Amino acid sequence: MFQNAKFSLKKLMVPAALALLAGVPSAWAVHPQSWKFADEAAYASGHFRGVLVNNYGNLALSRHLKSLLPKTGFDFINAIAVSSHGDIWFGTSPKGQVYRMINGKPVAQYAPPKASDQVLSLAFEKDGKLLVAACGSKAELVELTVNAGGKVTAKTIFQNPAVKYIWSILPLPDGSIILATGPHGEVWDISAGGKAKILLKTGVHNVTSLARATDGSVLAGTDGPGLVIRINPKTGKSYVLMSANHAEISTLAVDGDGDIFAATASPHRAKLDGGVFKPVLHPNGRPVAVGSGMQLPGKKGKAGKKAHGAAAAGAAKPVAERTRIPGPFPSAGGDDSASTEPAVKSNVVYQISPSGRVRVLLKVPDMVLSMIYARHHLILGLGGHGRLLSYDPFTQTETLLERLKQHDLLSLAETGNNRLLIGTANQGQMYQLTSQTQLTGNYVSKVLDAKLPSNWGAAHIIAKVPAGAAVDIQTRSGNVRDVKTSAKFWSRWTSWIPANSYQKISSPPARFLQFRLRIKRSAKGTSPIIRSTCISYQHISVPPVLSSVQTHYQTKPAHAVLVKWKANDPDGDTLQYTVKYQQKGIPVWIRIAKNISAHHYLWQLSGIPDGYYRVKVIASDAPDNTPTTAQSVARESRRILVDNTAPKIASLKWRKTADGRIAVTGVASDKLSPITAVSLQVDSSKNWRPAAASATIFDSPLEGFHGRTGVLTGGPHRIVVKAVDAAGNKAYASVLVTVP
Repeated sequence: MFQNAKFSLKKLMVPAALALLAGVPSAWAVHPQSWKFADEAAYASGHFRGVLVNNYGNLALSRHLKSLLPKTGFDFINAIAVSSHGDIWFGTSPKGQVYRMINGKPVAQYAPPKASDQVLSLAFEKDGKLLVAACGSKAELVELTVNAGGKVTAKTIFQNPAVKYIWSILPLPDGSIILATGPHGEVWDISAGGKAKILLKTGVHNVTSLARATDGSVLAGTDGPGLVIRINPKTGKSYVLMSANHAEISTLAVDGDGDIFAATASPHRAKLDGGVFKPVLHPNGRPVAVGSGMQLPGKKGKAGKKAHGAAAAGAAKPVAERTRIPGPFPSAGGDDSASTEPAVKSNVVYQISPSGRVRVLLKVPDMVLSMIYARHHLILGLGGHGRLLSYDPFTQTETLLERLKQHDLLSLAETGNNRLLIGTANQGQMYQLTSQTQLTGNYVSKVLDAKLPSNWGAAHIIAKVPAGAAVDIQTRSGNVRDVKTSAKFWSRWTSWIPANSYQKISSPPARFLQFRLRIKRSAKGTSPIIRSTCISYQHISVPPVLSSVQTHYQTKPAHAVLVKWKANDPDGDTLQYTVKYQQKGIPVWIRIAKNISAHHYLWQLSGIPDGYYRVKVIASDAPDNTPTTAQSVARESRRILVDNTAPKIASLKWRKTADGRIAVTGVASDKLSPITAVSLQVDSSKNWRPAAASATIFDSPLEGFHGRTGVLTGGPHRIVVKAVDAAGNKAYASVLVTVP
């Protein structure tokens, strides 16, 4: 039941795939565009083979990588230890065992009892004996001794019923051994004589990591709340250096200057879709080392100069007493009011200076499962996407060294011959990364989508290419996105194009493009460095889309039609519009407006002869194209009626009613439009009384009407009749009546 205890704590359950987008065009228009690859995010979604990329977007050949284990069914390589003689040992789980590499093959050396079926940590004592943390339903610390004949003997030197996990082992120079344990969060001290005692009860569930500071104190990292604690191993006095806001401190490292590096492994802060690393750069620019190039693990500082990250010869060693931060525990992004750091929403690597200052050194999108400080670089093994990261705190250069098919990199170790060992989970494997540069490497981009069929321009690589080295690029194109299953529908790869030159891409026009970079080192082993890659393209011009043309009669102003249309250009070209009209029965179109940029036009109808008309809108992409490539489309409106002639009023008659009112009757007519209203006015008053249609509704060009005035006083009165047609035209007529 404890086979996955480490994974329960570390939460190494991050199934995901990279989905970073690179070089997406910001606008679609028929003018040259480009995909530019000049940072890590742009390259991240491609495929690396023998190449690496850093946070400044530089591509170079990677170090030689070799798998050391056959497919023997390992699941988790939890720990790696290298003896002073260069022997490689590693511990596994489940069915935990300790193996030693003999003649290039793993040979089992020790199998813990069934109750302790995981090997979670290894460490060598100064006398060459190997300490093994065997854990499960109970935990024990076992000491392995290799006899003269090569036989291995095991001796249990620590066991306690309350301790089920030993997460880290730290042998001290005086022969004592410090243990990080769980699930009660205790730090144990085993003296050189074998006496065990609790050095510190942290109050958390697990102490996950240990390291030795340059002043001789012990550093301990815990799970939530993520404390980094300094402990005096002689007195047991402790002090919290930092709280990581509930993120688990998964691993610790210390450099020669006394700086402490603490990394977190919180699954809640890991970006499951991948992401890019974000070094916390200073606003004043990038630091540059003297004689700087691409700083890679394994390079040494120049002779006569202080290698960055290492103490200068003869410098005074740090003393045990340091300036401490007063007040509450300093926090690295929590709610602590004493914190000067911003809230952190990703996994990070913190840097704690000897004076106690805490700062975020590097933001990481994955869980940091392992970390060592080697040759002036932090080497980080990440979980979720199989990424091995190198970070130079001096130049603030982050380099993605490898992306392994195993998703979780559990353990790291440095050998004496300038080689790095990497232990993985999920198909447990151990890799060896040497200091030797690959002879050649390739980078294949993701499929680039131009959104529309395009002509390809030039490919251009800016690179530093030493004598005898080479950098080249080739491309292929297609109109189906899935190149893996539909490669037969894509063009062949073009011939190689050399770096530092602009050369036309010969791939056929298409919507999708993919490029491949080839890097070859020089005879001296020097790798070229690619600074940027640029691919230009231009959409094949397509016509605009004019989806609708509508007309609306206006009352204000009268005798006007608002013409509105919907149009767009798939290329993103700027469009301009021309508006024309045609009268029914006349086969010509008359332009009324041109070079319109808006999507509407108000057509004044005054002076336009009565009749039926259509309006045509022409959309052209000429502003963004040459005369030979410009295209246009047109669309006509529905037929509309232009009626500028007022109705006629005839047959007006009036009579006096018994109640003293005047009843008026008549006929209103129009040649083209229906009569919509008739009303009466007496003696130029402001009030108009509506008249009724003889046929109940005003809805035809010929309408009889009748209406009545109010009660009139005796004497003469002028009664005005107004008729209105559907086009808004008005007609007036009047009668003079005398009331006795």
